[in-house]
Formats: sequence, structure tokens, C-alpha cells
Amino acid sequence: MSNRGEQKLLKQSTVLMFAVAIAGIVTGFISGSESIMFDGFFSLIATFIKVLMLITAQLIAKESNQRFQFGFWHLEPMVLLIEGSFLLLIAIYAFLNGVFGIINGGRDIELGLVIVYAAVFTVVEFAYYFWVKRKNRKLKSTLIQFDNVSWLVDAMLSVGLLISFVTALLLKQQGYAQWAAYVDPGILILLALSMLAPAFKILKPALRDVLGIVPDALDDKVRDVLEEMSARHGFEGYKTYVQKHGRARFIEIHIVLPAGYPLTSVKTLDALREEISGLLGAADSARWLTISFTGDRKWIA
Repeated sequence: MSNRGEQKLLKQSTVLMFAVAIAGIVTGFISGSESIMFDGFFSLIATFIKVLMLITAQLIAKESNQRFQFGFWHLEPMVLLIEGSFLLLIAIYAFLNGVFGIINGGRDIELGLVIVYAAVFTVVEFAYYFWVKRKNRKLKSTLIQFDNVSWLVDAMLSVGLLISFVTALLLKQQGYAQWAAYVDPGILILLALSMLAPAFKILKPALRDVLGIVPDALDDKVRDVLEEMSARHGFEGYKTYVQKHGRARFIEIHIVLPAGYPLTSVKTLDALREEISGLLGAADSARWLTISFTGDRKWIA
């Protein structure tokens, strides 16, 4: 994965999202639409999250140092956790705001302006989302993948706004202006509910990484490889530990060799390490692999 390409996309995404945020806030203020205002503030918060992601990508690209000897991989799930938490909080706020709006009799807004806003940004945001998704097939960046979720959510918000405001306009034209006033708070509630799934999609894996929960798929793969190696080379036992922080995988393997195991030189152990590494998949900068050998089980406890 090209970290330079990742940083370039994150910078571009940050600038564009900030422009969308300003447009939404200004349009919402002029039109009196709280759902448009909400869309703008969501984009503004997303902009700050993108800045954090960009800083994280820059730190990950750096070498480890004495203070952070395993690098900065642990920052990636922390940033994603912040993003997911913000999404969840915004959704709760929007839902409550919409409910109170309906209780208070709805809102009368300038429909012409907000329809143009929603139509333009529906096209722009969906186009950018699919373009970034295509670019990330080559980059394979977790940060870009979850960062792009904000564009999908924003595009969904714009679609919902467009449909709702067109519906409100039709209601006004048919003489049901009193019902049109409920469209803005009503769509705010629906938008809030639609944001819950993306929020939890980000929160779940990020929370697992921050809490240090064992990644089951990686753990199973490492165990399968060691079972195969034990059967092939006659290992007396082994102990494995795995951990995941964002895209970084930390794998620690301790192997017990039986008494009298034929060791001609250190190269014999290195050959075993190379074989295990190959079975685990292609090595990359995000994989930390440690393999040790002993003849005493107490060293693997």
C-alpha cells in the first residue's frame, strides 16, 4: 500500500468535505432548514475527523522510535473509534431534534434553495464516494475505507433531503402546506436512524482493536499453520499470541522442540521460521512476526 497515495486522498477528502460543510451550514441558515444545517455540521465534524486520519497516516509512515517502539499503528483504531462515536452522538442529537420539531408543529422552509442544494450534492457526493472506492482497491487502506464511509453517509443524507423536499413542494402545490411543515423534522429523524448502521460498522472493529480483543480469523489461521508444522516437523508443543491494531498484525509464536531434535546449525531454525512465515501469507510492513524455539515448556507458559 502506498502511504503517499493514502495521504494524498485524505488531504483531498478533507478539503472537499470542508467545502461541503460550509455550503450546508450557509444553505441551512438561509433556508431555515435544520436538516440541511445538520447535514452541514455533520460534514464539519467529518472534516475534523479526516484531519485526525491524515495525521495518523503521516505518523504510521514514520519509523518507530524509543518512545513508540512498535510504531504508531495503535492510533488508527483510536481515530476510527472517535469517528464512530461522533457519528453515533450526531445521530442521537438529530433524532431528538427531529422529535421536538414535530412536537412543536414543524418548520416552514425555503424549498427552492434546499432542493437545488440536495440535488447538486447528491450527484457530487455519490460520484466522489465511488471514485475513492475504486482508487482504494489499489491502495487497500483501512483509513481510506472507513473515511469513505462519511462520504456514503453524506450522499445518503443528500438523497433523503432531496426526496423529502420534493415531497414537501408537491404537498404545498396540492394545498397541504400544513403537512409540508413536518417534512423537515421528519426527514431529520429518518436521517438520524439511517446513520446508526454506518456508526456501528465503524465502532465495532475499532472497539475490538482498542480493547485488544483477539482477531478470531487471524488466530485461527496461525493455529492451523502451527498444527500443520507440528505434524510435518514433529514439534512437541507450541503457544501462539495474536493482536491487531488497525491494519497492523502482531503475531508471536513459541515452539517447543523435542529432546534430540536434529539441529545442525542456526540455519535450521531460520528455515523453519521462513516456512512458517510463508504459510502465514506474504509479509508486509504491517505484520510483526516473532518466532522463538525452546526445549523447555516453561518458556512458553
